[in-house]
Amino acid sequence: MATHNIEDGTGGMDGSLVYELDRPENFGLGLNQTSSDFELFPNKVISRADVIAIGAIHAVATCGGPIIPFKGGRVDSFVGGAGGTPEPQHDIASLTESFRKQGFNQADMIKLVACGHTMGGVRSDAFPQLVPPNPASPTVPVIQNFDTTMDFDNKVVTEYLDGSTQNVLVVAENKTMVSDLRVFESDGNSTMRSLADTQTFQNECRDILGRMLETVPRGVTLTDEITLLPEKVTYAQLAIEKEKLVFKTNLRLTQPINGTLNNDRTVTMFWCDKSGDNRDCRGVTRSSVPVKKVQDDPNVSPVTLKLGYFFMNYNFIVPIDAAQSIARFWFEVDEKDGSTPKVYNNGGANYVVDQDQIFFAPMLSNVDVISNGSYTKVYTNRDGEAFFRSYNLVLAVRNELSPSRVYIDGFDSAVRDFKYAVSGTSEFALNSSMPAVGGYKFYTGTFESSGLNLLIDAHAVVGDQTYTQALMSAALLDNTPYVAPGTVSTDVRSTAGAFSWRSREGWALSVVVSVSVAVLATLYPL
Repeated sequence: MATHNIEDGTGGMDGSLVYELDRPENFGLGLNQTSSDFELFPNKVISRADVIAIGAIHAVATCGGPIIPFKGGRVDSFVGGAGGTPEPQHDIASLTESFRKQGFNQADMIKLVACGHTMGGVRSDAFPQLVPPNPASPTVPVIQNFDTTMDFDNKVVTEYLDGSTQNVLVVAENKTMVSDLRVFESDGNSTMRSLADTQTFQNECRDILGRMLETVPRGVTLTDEITLLPEKVTYAQLAIEKEKLVFKTNLRLTQPINGTLNNDRTVTMFWCDKSGDNRDCRGVTRSSVPVKKVQDDPNVSPVTLKLGYFFMNYNFIVPIDAAQSIARFWFEVDEKDGSTPKVYNNGGANYVVDQDQIFFAPMLSNVDVISNGSYTKVYTNRDGEAFFRSYNLVLAVRNELSPSRVYIDGFDSAVRDFKYAVSGTSEFALNSSMPAVGGYKFYTGTFESSGLNLLIDAHAVVGDQTYTQALMSAALLDNTPYVAPGTVSTDVRSTAGAFSWRSREGWALSVVVSVSVAVLATLYPL
């Protein structure tokens, strides 16, 4: 964040840190190791900067700190930003000016340092002038902690105020390097005294760290805060499996960790046809119970764990007749306790399947790993070995369509060392050797990427109309064991007024099949 310049609006949380690790201000193994850990996750809709922000939020929650609100939408830079990270040898005027340039006043500076130094310490291999190495074991770093606990708490404040601190950036004999002391006492310890209350410290750290994560270049607009949904559809897709056309989706419900899971609960998915005599639920809806229930470990997210919830997933696979297809779907949850069943229907809009003309068929696709010029059929460890992947992809197109062009746009920014992003277009051709299945014929093509998180947009051009299925993950090809489709029943019921649309603020008016909403869920499953 420290590259931000409030005066010209440049820098900030833009992911440029990975290009700045050779600077004296950013030395140390920690930044390099963390950047390597995060290489896998950026993609077309989640920036490297968003991943860094999510990592910070998860870290603070894991260590007992507050839940920092998360807003998405940061935009990556592919070049290093300006210098400006405060360093221990800087005098108070330089430190104050550095924080001012980033958009923080004196009190903010003190809070950021205190909240940032509630955990961790100074290593002898990084600052031997502050922490001398152990002569008996010179290769093993000596670490001098900032306070006496390993928790996200205000001991860094209270121990400073009562004189018992061992924070080397306060008490070191090398007075040139005691930057924490200079910062903490810069307003006569007024701000530090205000942080002596435990809850105040937590609240102030939540707010100031949140501001830090939201410090972005001018022109970047972040989303509204992403908060926990009590129910969520995490994926929805048409698919070809075992020579059948199926529709796959799930309903994810929150469950209190300290509560008792109701094993008598019945979850039913309802849907209506897109075509034919019963299109748009004209008196007929279809329904199915889940084919699989999955209980997530509470540790799937430190944020939801801290909120006191885990997730129950009810997964559905249902056979679909291409002549009828599927237009929209919703769920009904009956707790079997005498209460009225709850209907989850996306705020009254229901979950919309916006098109069925083209879709990605992951179960028919595969990937080759090309290493040192030769093909292998296994995934290899990329550490120390350069390789790229050749994706052999299959797209399903409705039989009755005669597209003039079928193609994909691919994007992959999960590239080693963040050197660049892979993007491009690949043309697909009708594969006559693959028999049609479930009312769909197949087009095949390839896309090569040196990254690990390829997202594709599939397109079919028919006349002046282009049908698109967007943001499908090719990196995680769905080769999970087959589960038989669920039993389908047909209900005759009144549907008058069932599909009245309501205007809703935010970026998710409705969940549609063409958007893979699971992209973010793996990182921040709210």
